Amino acid sequence: MRGFVAFLVAAFLFGVGLVAWFYLARAGAGTSATTPTSIVGGGQSQSEHLPQPDNSTPSPIQFAWIQDSGIDFVHVSGTSSEKPFPSANGSGVAALDYDLDGLYDLYFATGTQFPLDEKRTSPINRMFRNGGGWRFTDVTALTGLGHNGYSAGLAVGDFDADGFPDVYVNCYGPDVLFHNCGDGTFEPLAAASGIGDPRWGTSAAFFDFDNDGLLDIYVCHYADWTPETNQFCGDRAKGVRVFCTPNTVSPVGDALLHNEGDGTFRDVTQETGVGVRSGRAQGVVAADVDRDGFMDLYVGNDLHPNSLFLGDGNGRFRDATELSGVAYDHLGRSQASMGVDAADVNRDGRIDLFVTNYEGEHNAFYENLGNGVFMDRSHSRGLATASIPWVGWGTAFADFDLDGWLDVIVTNGHTDDNLRDVGRDVTYAEPPLVWRNVNGRFEVLGRNVGPYFAKDHVGRALALVDLDNDGDHDVVIGHQDGAPALLRNERCDESRPNRASVTLRLVGTRSNRDAIGATIIVSADDLSLVWLIKGGASYLSANDLRLVLPASLPQPMTVEIHWPSGTVSRLDRLELRTRYTVVEP
Repeated sequence: MRGFVAFLVAAFLFGVGLVAWFYLARAGAGTSATTPTSIVGGGQSQSEHLPQPDNSTPSPIQFAWIQDSGIDFVHVSGTSSEKPFPSANGSGVAALDYDLDGLYDLYFATGTQFPLDEKRTSPINRMFRNGGGWRFTDVTALTGLGHNGYSAGLAVGDFDADGFPDVYVNCYGPDVLFHNCGDGTFEPLAAASGIGDPRWGTSAAFFDFDNDGLLDIYVCHYADWTPETNQFCGDRAKGVRVFCTPNTVSPVGDALLHNEGDGTFRDVTQETGVGVRSGRAQGVVAADVDRDGFMDLYVGNDLHPNSLFLGDGNGRFRDATELSGVAYDHLGRSQASMGVDAADVNRDGRIDLFVTNYEGEHNAFYENLGNGVFMDRSHSRGLATASIPWVGWGTAFADFDLDGWLDVIVTNGHTDDNLRDVGRDVTYAEPPLVWRNVNGRFEVLGRNVGPYFAKDHVGRALALVDLDNDGDHDVVIGHQDGAPALLRNERCDESRPNRASVTLRLVGTRSNRDAIGATIIVSADDLSLVWLIKGGASYLSANDLRLVLPASLPQPMTVEIHWPSGTVSRLDRLELRTRYTVVEP
């Protein structure tokens, strides 16, 4: 009897310990986007975690680093000895064809020093017009886009459906929506428009959540912080200050702004159901994740569960965060998340999710199992190990080598440049990484993807855009307190005919003009592949919305476009190396 009682007591204590471990793991095991805690121990340095290139064969994905483009923008984070919190997180990059000349231009956001000065003339956001041949001209003054607020996230969308892309700037301080006048200039909407939210903003996304043909805006907010409440974190004895952990600031809610169609927006956060969570939001992607014809939202949160809101078709969202499997990692822990993306990665017709995370955590790949259920398969798909030592930010799925499988790129960079002063064996600059998708499993490519990848950088923003209209995805990466990098996709072994592509630009009529929310199904032989036109994604940045279809798929291809309105278009006999504009019937 005594032995049986001892067994019951032991079993009870084991159960209590297991429950305690689970909740502690979920609540505190994830390191934050600003936590000064090392994950490199035992004398092992970060450099030992670098993926080693196979120099015997060229990398199947190659980028040239264009350093003579005419873009002389230099980002200003606003960091100082006081370590003001917003200056850790960077500012965005936007790709848009603002003058409709067929060449995509680039808009760069910047922060500034604290305290903020509303009358300053430098630094400001800057706009560069693409003149072709990888040459750009500063048109900031001509366009009127030289905003001098503390700018973080950028979103691009034609909110008034006049054919010209508009720009939303999410700030620490009042946000701004710049209306494209169609004559090469922009003007900010008046304060009465319902834009101007003064909270600390990060990413933003245009999308049409109620399918009324007009783009609405989802606005990510980080936390409640002011220079006056900025805490000291670091080593007081050594006089070394570092950025504080996110747990030192309270999260504030995001905002969903409904486009009223008259140049004004109405806050519908609470009535639509997306206001039930606050989580230090960093990245957002708007897409039809469950493919029911209604837009959904996936939000990457910093040391809070990542949020998944599924549209119900009646202008409301269902909170699927806890039951879906995309809120935590495979051990049930909240991670410190930044950039996000969504795509059908393994070609099963289901939309998978991806989020970048802080050092000591793996970038998380959530594979869609159907019926609203996802599983963290980062390790089994090859996306976890190489990401663990680094702080990941901007990211994107793209078929860089045009082989029919979506690859992944992530820009990395630490939050502090002085962590060695508090005894940490880490560097500020970190390696950008590319994973090549080989039949559904990813292989990290290492340093031999191109000259830019042979060096370390303090990366933050990342935007996809075909800057030279050659039918592949180029990349623009923004850096902390530095110039951006323009990376030209070289499409290794370009002479092969199956490295060609077809480019589609969609124009909505009944749907929103940018066709955000459209699902494209490409059929070739027994394959049926799914692409999306998404709002938001990456980190603080806005991508080129054109769709690039690889010619490596069996020919002929049949393309079905499922527009947000429910209309379906069918395209046959598309010619390779051709760009099409497809207008919704």
